[in-house]
Amino acid sequence: MARAVAILFGLGVLLSLAGPAAGGERLVHLVNIGWHTGIAVRSADIDPALIPEIGDLPEAGWVEFGWGDAAFYRDPDPAIGSYVSAAFIETPAVMHLVGMPVPPARYFPDAEVVDVPLDTAGFDRLIGFIAASFDRAQGERLSALGPGLYRRSGFYDAVGTFTLSNTCNTWVARAFAAAGLEIDTDLSRASTVTARVRAAVAAR
Repeated sequence: MARAVAILFGLGVLLSLAGPAAGGERLVHLVNIGWHTGIAVRSADIDPALIPEIGDLPEAGWVEFGWGDAAFYRDPDPAIGSYVSAAFIETPAVMHLVGMPVPPARYFPDAEVVDVPLDTAGFDRLIGFIAASFDRAQGERLSALGPGLYRRSGFYDAVGTFTLSNTCNTWVARAFAAAGLEIDTDLSRASTVTARVRAAVAAR
């Protein structure tokens, strides 16, 4: 009897880590590292036909997507000129993909992670929004522009330009609004986006 209980408990733990949310929902995550927010999605839930670049992260259980200023985002130690350019000049954007072997709350232990359950339609719209953020003028599957900020990560061409009113956090707010959350789409502060997403999830 004790062995059976232990087995059932173990299965429950595995399902909580690997399975979708209850009721046919998919669980995605907002990741706030302090000044920047991104969206993490379980790899198995992503259609590679829509985002073929996840093929560059074959061992990732989860992928975090971020959008931001091409020069500032890609520089691990930006100079003052990069700050000024990102803040006051319209600059090209990039997509940042991070492959994670563990759930985002474990991969980013110092980050604020918000669980966001979405129904199938909302999840599909979210993935559609993310897929449309890649600039595919050069082909259906993009090659990485270079390594990303983490061990398994990379940068890719993105659509749009980065400005003070169109930031990484604005991109995340628009993504969740596209998924059906009641959230403003002009938010530029990471803390505000996180608070509004929490409130929208609670209201549902």
